[in-house]
Amino acid sequence: MQPALRPAILLVDDDPTLRTVLTRRLERDGFQVRPVASGPEALAELDRAWPAILVVDLMMPGMDGFELCRRVKQIADLPIIVLSAVDASEAKVQALQHYAEDYVTKPFDPDELTARIHRVLLRTDSTRGGLTLDGGTLEIDLSRRRARVDERVESLSPTEVRFLQVLMAALDRTVPTETLLNRVWFDSDVPDPSYVWVTVRRLRNKIERDPSRPRVLVTDRGIGYRLSTIDSPRT
Repeated sequence: MQPALRPAILLVDDDPTLRTVLTRRLERDGFQVRPVASGPEALAELDRAWPAILVVDLMMPGMDGFELCRRVKQIADLPIIVLSAVDASEAKVQALQHYAEDYVTKPFDPDELTARIHRVLLRTDSTRGGLTLDGGTLEIDLSRRRARVDERVESLSPTEVRFLQVLMAALDRTVPTETLLNRVWFDSDVPDPSYVWVTVRRLRNKIERDPSRPRVLVTDRGIGYRLSTIDSPRT
């Protein structure tokens, strides 16, 4: 029997002492930790592999935590917990509204951080980035940003990955077009419904056997879109 995979945490903080302490503690608590000291280092790590969750310090020199979180969300809708020595309500509201699932004020008890990480992972189910649909003929691997239909392998763009993440979180349930616009194009000043239509067309060309007769990415006219499992198990 293979051991269970340990959820990976990307820990981003410019304080070397705190990075070391948290890395040791979180690894002891059963996580795989990838510690980095800056926003650019974190983005480079994301190019290599996606974590289950990010823990990000807001007040870093150069690229601060807000900018890093914004860029992360452009790549994928990964869950984020922010750390900050600032308990200002405005900063907390901004982080929680736009980027983060939770907010921890420094100094904090490592047990509290561990508990919050577990709660966020339980809510978001982010350790499961794969999906098998259409009788096993379609495999979607978000962590590698690719889809396989029969023997054909297609690369997925960051926008397509975010789009699929939203739909995968609501399997067999219709996601309204407005919700897709808000979640996928959250950084656009005036998101346009045409963004959704174009993305759906491109995705169908990649993940459907017959894009003109979609079985997986289904339109519910006048409402939105859904991913249909068609009696296929989730992986």
